[in-house]
Amino acid sequence: MRTIDFCLEVKPPREVWGTLTVPDAARGPAIVMAHGFLGFKDWAFFPWLSRFFAEEGFPVVRFNFSGSGMGPQNDGPFEDLKAFEVDSISKQVEDLRAVVACLLEGNLEPDLPKQKEVLLWGHSRGGAVCLLSAVHHPGVKAVATWATIARVNRYLYETKLSWRKEGFSLFESSRTGQTLRYSTAFLDDVEKWGKEGDVPTYLHHLQIPVLLVHGSEDTSVRAEESESLAAVHPKAQLAILAGADHKFKASHPFAQPPAVLVEAAQRTIEFYQSLSS
Repeated sequence: MRTIDFCLEVKPPREVWGTLTVPDAARGPAIVMAHGFLGFKDWAFFPWLSRFFAEEGFPVVRFNFSGSGMGPQNDGPFEDLKAFEVDSISKQVEDLRAVVACLLEGNLEPDLPKQKEVLLWGHSRGGAVCLLSAVHHPGVKAVATWATIARVNRYLYETKLSWRKEGFSLFESSRTGQTLRYSTAFLDDVEKWGKEGDVPTYLHHLQIPVLLVHGSEDTSVRAEESESLAAVHPKAQLAILAGADHKFKASHPFAQPPAVLVEAAQRTIEFYQSLSS
């Protein structure tokens, strides 16, 4: 197994920094991992999970969205605060689709063959971005989400009023202590997705297998959000894991995988492996 770092330009000057984990013997299509809000490719269990998937024969790509505020660094403070401020769900969908296109075209790494299809995996908001990105994309074989949000247009009316009045909304990172901001362009964008029916409508039109994993003790994104999505997709599998929280009991910096994290990983790899049986 080996890892290779890369950088893609998506509608310059936007940059997507990522890490490819290549198994010793590839037996499945590549898995693309998408992080959530205030996350990044090396957050908590992400490197461990990429190795877990690769040990089962799946090449794995994990990456930082161009507006994540994180560049090539694998930890530390958010550095590109301007990119974070002007980020949007639409840009994240573009970033994810650019990574997928690179894999399908065989342009990511010379030793990685052109992929006929790929698998998506997303945590929290990254799960929603995966579901939005997969619709009408013939190269995506299946999607697995952990603790996904059910809607990107999820902000309260009072929050939106304040956001527009101030011209921005502030968010604090518990990991770094930094205060970051989103411009009203982010709000405009999520409302556009909301008018188009948001994640449930897109998921309803998705004709591929979907796995929705959620923790019963998730207080950041309630398990009811995954349950509501499972109700609108005939091919969706739902797994509510007892005792799991939003981070599946993991922490950052990461130490050892908790039992419920291993359970989530095992459920997911079995889902991916079942697609070729």
